[in-house]
Amino acid sequence: MVKRLLGVVLVVGVAGGCGVVPTAQPAPASPTEVALPLRESASAMESAATPSEERAGYEVPDDPCRVLSAATRSRLGMKKADRFDPACKWSNDPGSAPPLRIRDLKIFYEAGPARMNSTDTYAKMTFARKSKNDYRQPSEFASTPSVKRAIKQVGSAKAGEHFDEGYYVYYVTTIAGARQGEGKTVLRKGNVIVTIIARGADIPTRTVRDGNPIGDAVVQAMIDAVAAEVVAAIR
Repeated sequence: MVKRLLGVVLVVGVAGGCGVVPTAQPAPASPTEVALPLRESASAMESAATPSEERAGYEVPDDPCRVLSAATRSRLGMKKADRFDPACKWSNDPGSAPPLRIRDLKIFYEAGPARMNSTDTYAKMTFARKSKNDYRQPSEFASTPSVKRAIKQVGSAKAGEHFDEGYYVYYVTTIAGARQGEGKTVLRKGNVIVTIIARGADIPTRTVRDGNPIGDAVVQAMIDAVAAEVVAAIR
């Protein structure tokens, strides 16, 4: 007779008319008894990994036009904001008498899904696509940029500390014969991509076609002046 008790097989029998002393033997493990702990262990590992693989995505400011401080806007001479633009576009007051000094600054945020995994795949793919396109031709009114590079720092904002990756391009646009120097900095922080565009021209007469595009150094200085505040607005 075989009885199973608490995972041990107890063998009781009779041999040659003499009683056989019961001997304890380990019970053979059934497939169910082996597989169940493995499944439970795998499930526990997946549950434990979930919090580290997912986190809440960064959020962007509701109104990009409120990102820059009054001091920064005053230093750049940016007095007017176009709130009808999906981005925020600031412009200076060039005056009415030549020489005219035209300066524009544009800030645009793009946020991915509310929850992202640790690789921020969507934002990384978007950033890669943007850099590829901008390195080739950043605007329908411009040709290949004369300056294009990845950036590790813009203003006081540093890669690895304030943002994850970034690039910069400088080019000259021509619209209806008027030429402007334009620079674009694109930064990624987690699931958010922010674009800063600065542009302008110095016009010695009342005719915009006589304008001289501002150079790369001037554009970079404008972007450097606002980068820290623009990135800090991502929460």
